[in-house]
Amino acid sequence: MTAPGAGPLAGRRLVVPVTAERRAFAEQLEAEGAAVDAVELIAIAPPEDPAALAEATLAWLDGAYDWMTVTSRNAVIAMDRIARSHGRALGEPQPGARVATVGEATRGVCASVGLTVDLVPTSRADARGIVAEMPEGTGRVLAPLGNLASPVLARGLARKGWAVDAVEAYRTVDGPGIDDAVVAAVAAGEVDAILLTSGSVAERVAAACPVVGPGTRIVAIGRTTEASARAAGLRVDAVATEPSYGGIRAALDAAIDAQEPEENA
Repeated sequence: MTAPGAGPLAGRRLVVPVTAERRAFAEQLEAEGAAVDAVELIAIAPPEDPAALAEATLAWLDGAYDWMTVTSRNAVIAMDRIARSHGRALGEPQPGARVATVGEATRGVCASVGLTVDLVPTSRADARGIVAEMPEGTGRVLAPLGNLASPVLARGLARKGWAVDAVEAYRTVDGPGIDDAVVAAVAAGEVDAILLTSGSVAERVAAACPVVGPGTRIVAIGRTTEASARAAGLRVDAVATEPSYGGIRAALDAAIDAQEPEENA
């Protein structure tokens, strides 16, 4: 655990999920003064069938699809890696092809590899939102997904007439997990908040921390993560309105603000 410093989160102890590749958000919270327990609950692994993803990526680059639907940054990163290994760029111009993403965070990842995003759902920032706002059509849609993705996207778009190629782009697997000292601190109420950044993280927190102290706030990055957390037996105290690090940071502030009157009562 990092030592607390000065800043808006000074004196707060937070459990923050990270992966080996992604620690920037935890570092941001540390810079704001929080004492952060960075926990690797999950890891991102290559797909079970890398050849299938390579074939789909090259087909996208060759203009075989009318749409690509992006629900995770990990899928974009995996496809971009394949494109670059072939001396190409994932954002090569695709006349007539369009991209849909679940929210502004995934739009940003797409932009970073040169993909122009044509649809970001306004109704809800998840696969159901894409299904609701995608037009009907008869063309081909590429859906690069994680191994734990639900069939909602592919089934919903197929009902609208699209021919959907769902391909596994990455796998979510177990990380090292939460150490015993952090589990004990959570049970004792010594942690101000636990941040849940995905349904997979929520499930692993629930399994590792059967007891969560009443003073510990649980903050979810979006409604899908909230649903997974509640299904796993966790209470949820705050939910981000936008499924992004900025969104969960704002939800953390709301949770802390709600906690302070109780602390001062």
